[in-house]
Amino acid sequence: MDFLTIFTSSNDLTVTLLRIVLGLIMFPHGAQKVLGWFGGAGIKGTMHHMRAVGLPDIISWLTIIGQFFGSIAILLGFCTRIAGAGIFIIMTGAMIINIPNGWLMNWTGQKKGEGIEYFILLLAINIFIIIKGSGPLALDNLIN
Repeated sequence: MDFLTIFTSSNDLTVTLLRIVLGLIMFPHGAQKVLGWFGGAGIKGTMHHMRAVGLPDIISWLTIIGQFFGSIAILLGFCTRIAGAGIFIIMTGAMIINIPNGWLMNWTGQKKGEGIEYFILLLAINIFIIIKGSGPLALDNLIN
């Protein structure tokens, strides 16, 4: 297997559309953790929260970095499969944490957290991107 194979991609514009949608969904979550945008706590507050729920610092840092820089990479179509794999791992962890909250999202605010339907959708989009690549409008195509 050639190293550049990781940068190959489908020529289907649908892949580009899904990649951009995923990046737009994930970017605010990363920006909350790093920049404090979108009502987030920034790095210090995020680290405090993650320590409070018992996550080791290394997992917290990987989550913060993965969501922020991974979402930007996905938006740009740069190292898409690698960024997608990182976000896949992060969303799998978030889904596992939220399994006790059931399937449906917390539309009424009566549950402790969110259900897993949102995470399943993001994981499905992520799998598609990991398999198909970044699509025709991406920086990965300049590398390959």
